[in-house]
Amino acid sequence: IIEIARQCGRSPAQVILSWAVQRGVAVIPKTCDEDHLAANIGLSRLSSEDCEKVDHLSQETGNVRYLDPAGHIGFDIFNEEADEPVSNSAPWD
Repeated sequence: IIEIARQCGRSPAQVILSWAVQRGVAVIPKTCDEDHLAANIGLSRLSSEDCEKVDHLSQETGNVRYLDPAGHIGFDIFNEEADEPVSNSAPWD
């Protein structure tokens, strides 16, 4: 990702956002920082070769989730077999 970012003159975040958008994924990056907001808007199209490089990386690692709210809501929202909480209450109730 860093190599592609250097070649394109973009940040690694812009590379990932561009890659996701080019794949048809709706992305909603969160930021309160105006500079980050401007960077998130300043995306550019990646070459087919660069997209393939990023595709290959994701195929090697498999699905990776960077947000795991299980500790906050009391159940794993990514578990397809058990997609509802066991009890009908939040952990803070």
